[in-house]
Amino acid sequence: MKEATSEGARPWQDIVVVDDLLPLEEQRNLHTFLSSGNWSHGWRSHAGDAVQGFWHRHFAGSLDAAEASASPDVEAELARNAPPADALWQRLKRSSLAGHALERCYANGLPYGCDGATHTDSLERGACTAVYYPHAQWDPDWGGETLIFNKDKSDILAAIYPKPNRLLIFPGFVFHVARGVSRTCPAMRITLMFKTRLVL
Repeated sequence: MKEATSEGARPWQDIVVVDDLLPLEEQRNLHTFLSSGNWSHGWRSHAGDAVQGFWHRHFAGSLDAAEASASPDVEAELARNAPPADALWQRLKRSSLAGHALERCYANGLPYGCDGATHTDSLERGACTAVYYPHAQWDPDWGGETLIFNKDKSDILAAIYPKPNRLLIFPGFVFHVARGVSRTCPAMRITLMFKTRLVL
């Protein structure tokens, strides 16, 4: 993946989508792990007063983005707390995220009635966000797309469908949002996130 910067970058050219990422058994195991754990409610996309809370599971790294720093301790924490997520991270750091160090790993859950809010993840040079969609199935009528916006949030550059076993990677400075699921969706929309920074 190319390094992206906030000055003069074209974020839609730095979006990477990888389909059929994991073997079926690994995908199932990861989805089972994520959906059967202890979730906490109240996590927010950013600190705005009108921002709605949603479900969250923290696995590794600092909860305060300002204090985040990639270190071997983050990987060790992930291996202790979430072995299936760590197995995916080990795969990513040898492939799509080679040259990146892990700063945080967590999962978000949006059932019907919960929505994300438009935000960026990091303005640090070379910072990336990887989003994995672990579900076994997803219907277009269920919604839940990840939307990518232009710099001034006046237009949508891309809508990423939460296709099962799909990985999305984008620069941390890009405005994005997880759209809520429709009334017809029978499941909570679960995503697994890896926040990284370029170290090469």
